[in-house]
Amino acid sequence: MNQKVYLLVACTALLAVISLHSPVLVFCLLLSCLVTLCVQALGIYLHIPQKYILLCQISVVSLICSVFLLDNFIEPAQAQFFKRAEDFFTNNLTQGTSNGGNTTAAVSLVFNVLRAIYLLYIAVALIGVINAVRKDEDWQSVARTPLLVVVAVTVADVLTGFVIGK
Repeated sequence: MNQKVYLLVACTALLAVISLHSPVLVFCLLLSCLVTLCVQALGIYLHIPQKYILLCQISVVSLICSVFLLDNFIEPAQAQFFKRAEDFFTNNLTQGTSNGGNTTAAVSLVFNVLRAIYLLYIAVALIGVINAVRKDEDWQSVARTPLLVVVAVTVADVLTGFVIGK
């Protein structure tokens, strides 16, 4: 009996902390629970097999959580990659300098050059993949390295956000 009480207290505390930081997440969790219960009741009423009800519930909850994640992590379309790092360096390198404008311009230039190199690499790799497909070669082996680079840059950007803390 005590374990159930501890679990209930822990869940209540977790829900309270989440609701303070992100009320939209609490709304999405409650909406997911409500939709899951409605799908369960509708499935029982229509005599749908349990595995299809479960699949539908998982799909609905995944859709709601995906919409939350898209809403939560959306940023302007310009400069998605390494925007946090650029802001961090811009703020920290311009402190205590008399010519903060020059430092800001230099930091922006460096990050924009990195983004341009990244985009050019993706474009050249995409051309290579398209040529491999046209020649009936093994395009998957050609696409493997650029895909790994895209994944590595994305992971580096996410980890930069964790390290910087913004």
